[in-house]
Amino acid sequence: MATTTLVTVQEFARMPEPPGQRIELIGGEVVTLGRGKFVHEAVKANLILLLAGWLSRNPIARLFAETMYQFDELTALIPDISVVALDSTAPGGDWMQGGPEIAIEVVSSETAATLERKIELYLAQGSKSAWVIFPEQRVVWIHKPGTARMLTEHDTLEDPTVLPGFSAPASSLFEGI
Repeated sequence: MATTTLVTVQEFARMPEPPGQRIELIGGEVVTLGRGKFVHEAVKANLILLLAGWLSRNPIARLFAETMYQFDELTALIPDISVVALDSTAPGGDWMQGGPEIAIEVVSSETAATLERKIELYLAQGSKSAWVIFPEQRVVWIHKPGTARMLTEHDTLEDPTVLPGFSAPASSLFEGI
């Protein structure tokens, strides 16, 4: 019978990322994710521009890209983009502790099982929302504890409980792709 040695967050943080891949730690297991290709990065850049512009006019939170959030000694996730309230941006050590207010994932190579598990972890760790963007389908799912809603490119992107007053056409995420 084979046994698997679990990796701690501290050990994980010292591991080099394999060339061309991103890695995260879920339950002590290293999960390999692909690097974002053009479409992934273009959607991410579009959303960063939208959120950064809005947050500069409405300074209620900070915007982070690819920042590690430690949930416990065996789990650390790195959302593509995250929004953190100003009063909770002090890291508890080397990494942010718990979930951000909004964790945003742009889907490019993750399995459905990994993505579902990450959404559950974000929400269990205090995230108020987990946005999942599917560029090829041009849809956004906004997950909240106990509910999820899908937006098409024809809908308005908003999350009033976390970003009151923020509103943008969902199609703006997909410009240039």
